[in-house]
Amino acid sequence: MANLLFFPQPFPDESLYSLAVRYHKLAANQGYRATSQELFGSYSRTCGSILPCCLEALSERLRGAFSVGELIERFTLLPLFLPFLDDEKGRDAAVLMGGNRGTGLKMALGITASRFLQHASFRYCESCVREDILECGSAYWHRIHQASGTCICPRHSEVLQAIRFPGCSDWRCMLLPGESAGTPVMDCGDHSGAVAIAHMQLWGLDHPNEMKTILAGNLLRNRLDEMGFIRSGRIREQMLRDFLTRRLRCSPSAAEFEEMVRSAEWVFQILRRQGRTVQPFKFYFLCWLLDLELEHLNTYRLEDVNRAGIVVRPDEPNNIIPDDDLHARRIAFAKSTNLKCHDKPGYQWLYRHDREWLARYVAGNPYHRDRRILIDWQSRDSALALELAKAKTMILSVDGKPQQVTRAALCRRVLNAHAFLKMPDHFPMSTTLMAGLLESTHDHQLRKIRWAIREYSLTENCAMSVLYRYAGIRISRVSEDEVFTQIRDDMD
Repeated sequence: MANLLFFPQPFPDESLYSLAVRYHKLAANQGYRATSQELFGSYSRTCGSILPCCLEALSERLRGAFSVGELIERFTLLPLFLPFLDDEKGRDAAVLMGGNRGTGLKMALGITASRFLQHASFRYCESCVREDILECGSAYWHRIHQASGTCICPRHSEVLQAIRFPGCSDWRCMLLPGESAGTPVMDCGDHSGAVAIAHMQLWGLDHPNEMKTILAGNLLRNRLDEMGFIRSGRIREQMLRDFLTRRLRCSPSAAEFEEMVRSAEWVFQILRRQGRTVQPFKFYFLCWLLDLELEHLNTYRLEDVNRAGIVVRPDEPNNIIPDDDLHARRIAFAKSTNLKCHDKPGYQWLYRHDREWLARYVAGNPYHRDRRILIDWQSRDSALALELAKAKTMILSVDGKPQQVTRAALCRRVLNAHAFLKMPDHFPMSTTLMAGLLESTHDHQLRKIRWAIREYSLTENCAMSVLYRYAGIRISRVSEDEVFTQIRDDMD
């Protein structure tokens, strides 16, 4: 395998595609295919991606100057995703990026399903272009500018520009920022939210290990607790939805954000993660919605140190708590008259800072529910029985063609019918009465025949079929003798 005779010196936060473009220009290659063969030994279709592949071949051509892990860490956006992936998915992603095919990588990381790819573009900051030319001698593509949701340069707080490649070409025409016209990726307006999110994404890209530790400390849930959106250990969903609905109206006006403001359902998918891969942009956007910014991430560090007289939990945020304060909170919690632990004052604080003691207290002081009967089923049964009797009277007195007294017809006219149908054992009196109130098909047809005789003044001389048609009877359940008896009784 041929080694590269030269390779550009990487610039700070430069993407792999940017390095490939600069190599392409230095080598004076006619097209991208030649550059791809020289760098990767094959025609790589992912060089312009935020998660390029064929990195193992590139590492070999660079004679070990950069390992595959270093190429991923320094020149791709995978470090931005790693804190939100389990170890197995992270390793699988690195293997795919090192190999010759990255098929399924974006789908496995949830990028395809997020719908952010349809808004992806090659973005640059005009101030960065000017500074890079002065300091480095060339403009280049910054990694953080290509991250979904980064619409503002975190260094200059300026709206990023999306390059328009000439003609119908794409990234394979190998251009650097500023070599073709660009369009702003955001409308004019308040950019404070986009600036805060860009700063958090840049920090997350540069500090993946610290970010993973913060996620293990349940940053979002603790923030919801501080804002009063958690009660008895559960999220107050409707209250949070109302807050998010108002907050989403203040979101930045960019294409990626428009995907998020249509509904707040994605927020609850993050909070109830359940094995889903969380998109970094969604997480940092939710942080901003909950009034969290970069300084909150910096102060939410976890440390694995123990000091005398100080409680520091290895799996909790770095909250240094004096023994006296901790003892006072334990005493106040234990003396509370509220029997249910989740409702005692200070439960959430202890859950966050002193979980081991809290677990022992809860185990030693179990909450016993009051087993007294909350519903007087006997009185409900008596009331329902009276309503059923009245309901039958109402059905029999309806004007027009008689309605059959059925179980459904009776239940439609009484209260607590749903409880009666689902829990008949609680209504023994009503169940017995219901059996006697129901009307058979035979009795119902007799009532319809009696009604038809009176309504249309029918006599014994009329055909039996005419009587049945007026009464609305298709299949007779009565005998002709019963019909004639009804006619004679009506004539008498």
